[in-house]
Amino acid sequence: MRDWSHLVPGWVLFLIFLTFFVGIAALGVRLLHGRAKRVCGAEPKWLDLITHTIMIAGTFYALLLALTAFSVYGTYNQASLSVATEAADLSALYRTVSEHPEPARTQLQGLLREHVEFMVNEAWPAYQQGNSADGELEAENRVHRVLLKFNPKSEKEGQLNSLALSELEKWSEARQLRYTYTTAALPTTLWFTLLFGALVVILLSCFIPTQTRRTSMILVCAVATMISLLLFVVEGVDEPFRGAIVVSVDPYVKAGQAFD
Repeated sequence: MRDWSHLVPGWVLFLIFLTFFVGIAALGVRLLHGRAKRVCGAEPKWLDLITHTIMIAGTFYALLLALTAFSVYGTYNQASLSVATEAADLSALYRTVSEHPEPARTQLQGLLREHVEFMVNEAWPAYQQGNSADGELEAENRVHRVLLKFNPKSEKEGQLNSLALSELEKWSEARQLRYTYTTAALPTTLWFTLLFGALVVILLSCFIPTQTRRTSMILVCAVATMISLLLFVVEGVDEPFRGAIVVSVDPYVKAGQAFD
């Protein structure tokens, strides 16, 4: 979705979707209901034709909307899992470096604590604004330099340092995977297709011949309301770190609490 959608709270965005599509539905019924009745009289099989057309258009649109919803929700779950994995790898690295002798131990622990504070207080707010977090690589590089410069004085310390380097590599891989989700979003073309398809389905529904305009209004507005709700859900989880439902930073918070 475009950046403007992140400038308002989620419930306001839902009201925008609802007002727009229900408004289109109401306007469509007022303009097209009488015409549908005239066409129905001139075309004996009009009900069969419009029903068949709506079934085809509605089925294709429902499939597209459902697949899109499953896709963005899957991306959201993967992003949440990547954050949890990254925090777990960071905790494992912290436990490993805590066995190093001084002064390396205190230096490494301090770097990891600083990184957790940076992610919670600076990186996450930056992601929610659509910006990158400058300095995210700094802690990783500094930890790497300290481990490379560490001079083990025994075989045990050498094995411990090798284990720390291995844990650092796992953390780095998890961090890179998580970072790819910070810019994940549906392409503009797909959003255009979803919105335009919604208008087509709603306007086609206005051509269903009913005895009264009130009946047509209720039916078409119900369709518009459901479409608004589903589109809001898709938008909410579309960008895992920016949408109305963002990936939680709790795994990092809990990791930082375990460091203390």
